Formats: sequence, C-alpha cells, structure tokens
Amino acid sequence: MKYLTLFFCAISLSGFAQKIHFKSILVDTHNDAPTACIEKKVSFDQDLTGINHSDLKRFKEGGLDYQLFSIWCDGEKVNPYAWAMREMDTIDAVAARNRDKMVVAKTWKEIQDALKKNKFIAQYGVEGGHMIEDDINKLNTFYARGVRYMTLTWNNSPSWASSHADEKNPNFTRKKGLNTFGKEIIKRMNQLGIIVDVSHVGEVTF
Repeated sequence: MKYLTLFFCAISLSGFAQKIHFKSILVDTHNDAPTACIEKKVSFDQDLTGINHSDLKRFKEGGLDYQLFSIWCDGEKVNPYAWAMREMDTIDAVAARNRDKMVVAKTWKEIQDALKKNKFIAQYGVEGGHMIEDDINKLNTFYARGVRYMTLTWNNSPSWASSHADEKNPNFTRKKGLNTFGKEIIKRMNQLGIIVDVSHVGEVTF
C-alpha cells in the first residue's frame, strides 16, 4: 500500500511539473541545429524525427519558447565568418517561411511581442571567437543579426585568447591568456550587449 501511495504521488507531482513547465518561459541557450541541418542537408521546419534531435514542431511540443542557436565551425574552416553568416542565413530562412510561428528577435520589444503571440523566439550564440577572423567590427554585424553571446574560444585559440585545450597542450608555445586585442574585444562585447561566454577558455584567459 505504501508503494501504491508513492506511485500516485509521483503521478500527481509529474502532472504538476508539466503544468509549471508549459506555463513557464523556457529558454535554451545552446542548440547545434544550424550545423546539423547544413551537414545533413535538411531544414528544421521539416519533421526531422530520426534524423536530427530537434525541429520546429518538436520545439513547440516540448514547450520550448526561446532558443539561442549555436553558430559554430571548428578552426579548420577557411572562412569561419562566412560559415557563421551561412548558419544564421539558414535560421533566418526558416523564420521567413514561418512568420506565424517564429521570429529571430533583435530587441526586447520583439521578444515581448513574440511571447504574447505564442511565437518561437530565435537568437544566436557564436561558439568560438575565431569566427570574427580578428576583425573587431564583425562583432557589430553579429549583434545586428541577433547574436547575444560569444564563446571567446572553442578548443582552438584565436590570436587574442587561449583555449583550455591549448593551455593544456605542451606543444602550445604562444603566450597564454588574453592579449591587448582580446581585452578590446571584451570591451566591445560589453558595449554592444553580447554576453562573454567563458566555456572552453583556458584558466589564464578566464
């Protein structure tokens, strides 16, 4: 009888949790869908069950309201900035096809309006400072497109900051940490309102 009571309590709590979940504004800060969709030649406004972990329909079914999509490529890409633009173009195109369902929000007012209209909100997070290609002004472009955080490094290191992977690598001979240009990048990010993400950075950079 004790176990039966506990079982019914679990069901009751589960239903209560579901109500809280769907009543809340759920924000996810990292999803690699743009990279996956390009690599698999699919679009996340299709049913991607069995192909990809997420799609627009399942976002809605799962109660996700607000997604910061990860804009990423490894350090081997020849033109990482162009790749970043392509990934954002991919999400922008989905939003353009689904204006009644989603918006790439650039302002707080757009976020508020989208929430009132029950639209899915998209913004971007750039995973790796190498994607600005040592051009600080590209941060302005990123912000204008909806980028709201940037990870200073991925496993690779841009010229201005050292990653955790490289700081632990005995073959990494460059000076560790942020250099003067790196500090200028942090300052510009703060001015624009791009969150400084320290995932993947080395201890000296941190």
